[in-house]
Amino acid sequence: MVRSTKNFAISEPQYLEIRNDKSDSYTDCLEKILCKVSPQLVMCILTKNRADTYSAIKKKLCIDRPVPSQVVTARCFNPKGMMSIATKVAIQINCKIGGIPWTIHNPLGGVMVVGYDACHDTNKRETDFGAMVASLDRKLSRYFSAVSAHKSGEELSSHFAANMVKALEKYKQVNNGALPSHIIVYRDGVGEGQVPFVVDHEVSHVEEAITKFYNNVQPVKLGYIVVTKRINTRFFQGTRNPLPGTVVDDVVTNPMKYDFFLISQSVKQGTVAPTSYSVIYDSLQLTPDKLQLLTFLVSQSIHAAPTNDHLASLLYFL
Repeated sequence: MVRSTKNFAISEPQYLEIRNDKSDSYTDCLEKILCKVSPQLVMCILTKNRADTYSAIKKKLCIDRPVPSQVVTARCFNPKGMMSIATKVAIQINCKIGGIPWTIHNPLGGVMVVGYDACHDTNKRETDFGAMVASLDRKLSRYFSAVSAHKSGEELSSHFAANMVKALEKYKQVNNGALPSHIIVYRDGVGEGQVPFVVDHEVSHVEEAITKFYNNVQPVKLGYIVVTKRINTRFFQGTRNPLPGTVVDDVVTNPMKYDFFLISQSVKQGTVAPTSYSVIYDSLQLTPDKLQLLTFLVSQSIHAAPTNDHLASLLYFL
């Protein structure tokens, strides 16, 4: 594959062939290699897009023998559009080995942006998992992550609060002892009927844990925003889609809430889908314009591909 990212040096890799395209062939070969050496990254090339093979490779390289990995299919080597594909793959590889392809200009210093989501275990119905990521620098280019299993909403709140403390400890370590002055949580996976529970339990647990960690050294400025992406609302600018960065926070929003719609991306076909943001707790002391601008900037910092997207980028990492 052509080296496609400027100033991203890639040395000649070691090539290994496998006997066939079965899952066992990949995992056996990986085990044979990784029991002897610890490479910076492993790239696997699949002849076909098979979910079982992909899952086996990722299980081996994420759980059994943790090492950064990149999986591509043979069709990525089609000469038509190869440079575009190679650029996207190079960006992902760069991220996975600790590089920063691009950054955003964040006008608000001392801010930690947090993304949190919960999912259900299909094998163990009584167990859910909560995952979070938290930014560690002003450019939103480095992150702390944590995953916890829980069986109730109370456990979720407790684990999230504990992981927030771990994130603050890491932030303090990375920033020479400094703590964030503003903490903004983007919370996915909350239905309309769950908001009161989230406010009464989850937010209170998180705020209590943060306050205890700060030990009254400085006031805690916390914002909690529920993100909803699957909505039917659409906006138009005349006969066209609105431009990226368009905010709608009046007329069609709920006058009893602090919410807004944000269009963060452009589309080549069809109508653009906005994302709904509902602020359910706010002690940030930021104007709506500043919070909306920061939310738009966060949506531009996803490094999976050189495009923007409709969702706060942190929620893609979960």
